Amino acid sequence: MKRPELTREFLEELYDKHHRLENLAPDPLIFARGFNDPLEGELAGLIAGVFAYGNVKQIVKNLTLIFDELGQNPKEAILSTPPEKWTERFAGFAYRFHKVEDISLFFWLLRQAIERNGSLVNIFTKARYTKIKEQMSAFTQELLAGDARPILSTATLPKGHPVRHLLSSPASGGAAKRLCLFLRWMVRRDALDPGYWLGKIDHKKLVVPLDVHVGRVGRHFGLTSLKSPGWKMAEQITTSLRHFEPNDPLRYDFTLFRYGMEEISPGK
Repeated sequence: MKRPELTREFLEELYDKHHRLENLAPDPLIFARGFNDPLEGELAGLIAGVFAYGNVKQIVKNLTLIFDELGQNPKEAILSTPPEKWTERFAGFAYRFHKVEDISLFFWLLRQAIERNGSLVNIFTKARYTKIKEQMSAFTQELLAGDARPILSTATLPKGHPVRHLLSSPASGGAAKRLCLFLRWMVRRDALDPGYWLGKIDHKKLVVPLDVHVGRVGRHFGLTSLKSPGWKMAEQITTSLRHFEPNDPLRYDFTLFRYGMEEISPGK
């Protein structure tokens, strides 16, 4: 099959085809939409985003379990549940290498961060760096800065703890795909992205959530010259997309994700 030329017109054709609400499921974004309270929405978005790893069917199954337990008001659940109660509420929880202690600690640290700062958007915007990479790193550091007791025996979260994987930042060179995904949901508002932080962060600062499908599309169309996935590849693909939409480079992110998943087979 002849490779189509990547033009803005071609991207808009793909956008019209793929960027539709009926195409959203089984994307984890389904768990972050529909909240009237931005604090509810941002908390739901962060939870959905950080657990968006692994097989998509398993992601949705796991998030369904989590949100069934949290109920209709994740904010109330997060801010009112004592830390020791989380281990009871999620008794038997296991998803990949995250167990009941890990999800309990994540919610406990999240509660402390909200109590210190008022909201997730306050945490993200109080660190005014020119580059979003540094802002993302400061955001995760603040979320992980709470007292891990009584869930752990020590106040400080140990290096290598599974909760750190949930909130991985680009500081180590990784693509930080799940955090970039969360930011896209929060910052943009369109038919899919709810935009609970609309107007708080410039769309131009966003970086693509780099997964295997977006990486494949990036190499396929020459949006990146790199072979190894990571933050540099994510930045390079984003820079290429700015040529088509300078003020909103992630306009085509979901579109390219679906195109890579459905229309470009591995190895092409």
